[in-house]
Amino acid sequence: MIALLMAFTSCETFHDEDEVICLPVNVTTTLVQGSQTKKIIADFHYDPGTDRLDHITRSDHQTHYFEYDGAGKISVVRLVKVDRKVQEEMWFHYDGALVERVMLVKRNLDYIFLEPVDSVYTGSIRFEYNGGDVVEETRTEVCSDSKKEEMVWKVEYDYDNSGNITSIHRFDPRTRSAEEATLTYDNSKHPFSDLQYYFTGESFVNNLLSKTVDAEDITYNYELRLNEYGYPEMIYEKLGMSNSRIIRYSYMVK
Repeated sequence: MIALLMAFTSCETFHDEDEVICLPVNVTTTLVQGSQTKKIIADFHYDPGTDRLDHITRSDHQTHYFEYDGAGKISVVRLVKVDRKVQEEMWFHYDGALVERVMLVKRNLDYIFLEPVDSVYTGSIRFEYNGGDVVEETRTEVCSDSKKEEMVWKVEYDYDNSGNITSIHRFDPRTRSAEEATLTYDNSKHPFSDLQYYFTGESFVNNLLSKTVDAEDITYNYELRLNEYGYPEMIYEKLGMSNSRIIRYSYMVK
């Protein structure tokens, strides 16, 4: 039986300033793992004079670079992982304004100069939509032995009227296993709500209050501290009475 836990919400109030937009400039995530903690810091850098991401520098030896097409849509994201000497790329293909598929490419990097020395196609992600909402996401990978491409998972999403993902159904055809998650939200502004970003399996409208994962029979709850414009400055993810993750945001006001 799934445990029902109380969701904590902030008692703070904020001004209704619809014209004010906040864009994240720093995200610090503290992962609480038993007696150990791990902190990851991400700094967001924008093209000068715009709200368009240029790159994200992370403290875990990664930098994510963003490229755009002539219409200003994301065309390529390059994840440079210095410690592993690998560059993972996502190439976006559109059907009108919507991403139809993402081609995945891996490049090994030169040990000294960190320049790509090869290029390998590793798979793809395809999307199906209801209006502008992703309702199905399918991931394929190239098998190392046969070099054939096979489906490794499929995810289906349901939404509320605001555009928040309320349920996630993930299926792995290789193991015939499935996982369900149910999510609830508040009405504050997500840190990425005004940021041009790519779909990562989350919605960027409001902020989570709870997430129940059926396969693990656990529920995460979220306590938020908001700034004066209704964006979270602190998010405490709780498992039972203990923090499992703490996220701190800082913004620039547009």
